[in-house]
Amino acid sequence: METNSHPEAVASTVKQGQYSPRKRKDTAPKVNPQLAIELFFQEMGRIEAYTKRIEDATSRKVQIDGKSLESAENRLKNVLSDFERQGYRMKNGGY
Repeated sequence: METNSHPEAVASTVKQGQYSPRKRKDTAPKVNPQLAIELFFQEMGRIEAYTKRIEDATSRKVQIDGKSLESAENRLKNVLSDFERQGYRMKNGGY
């Protein structure tokens, strides 16, 4: 009597030569929930600090731009008043 050296092969429903995909193990990484929460809040703190720096820089830029516009407006007013004075002198024979 012949004995099969691989009894599980006889019980298999897969024919010899037929492709049988391997069963995959769960490859999802195991996550420590407490560590995940700590990392999340650490990253949120970093994002909030970065956002605050951007907001501060933007407000400083607005203040600088406002001062620059005010300065330019004053210079233009001075140039205009000089032209008005020169025009008045020319009209009245000052030149």
